[in-house]
Amino acid sequence: MTRLLATLCLTTALALPLAARADEAADKLAEAKTLVQKTVIKNLENGFTVALEKTVAPMKDEKADAVRKEVRAEFENQRGIMVEGLAKEYADKFSLAELKHINEIYDDKTYQKFQTMNADPSSTVTTISQNAVTKLINMLTIAAAGENGGPAGMPMPAK
Repeated sequence: MTRLLATLCLTTALALPLAARADEAADKLAEAKTLVQKTVIKNLENGFTVALEKTVAPMKDEKADAVRKEVRAEFENQRGIMVEGLAKEYADKFSLAELKHINEIYDDKTYQKFQTMNADPSSTVTTISQNAVTKLINMLTIAAAGENGGPAGMPMPAK
């Protein structure tokens, strides 16, 4: 009987750290999913909705509705894959405390204001960024054309 009691105590003592690690892993995954929803998925949703509406704008209503329904269904499928995959990756790479800290940053009202301004397609910030990126891409395109037999020394576009 004493041996049985000792075995049960030992088993319980050994199982507690495993249970604690399992709980922490579940907590990390939940925290990481929250983070993915606040960041990647939120930004993806905003960009996707704008792109979808631009795509279906010239379509007849019936066709536009069918495209919206089909593409939205696939978006939801991909969203689930992304949330699970990214959350697992973040949970593997960050501690629970780190994930909570990152989530707190994204909950900060000043940071949210900053992100909203950067995500607004009609903001001056977006216009400045887009103009700079467009100029850089044009420069790279011209450089590549020159390397591939295009006219060398072609003037850079003014923006």
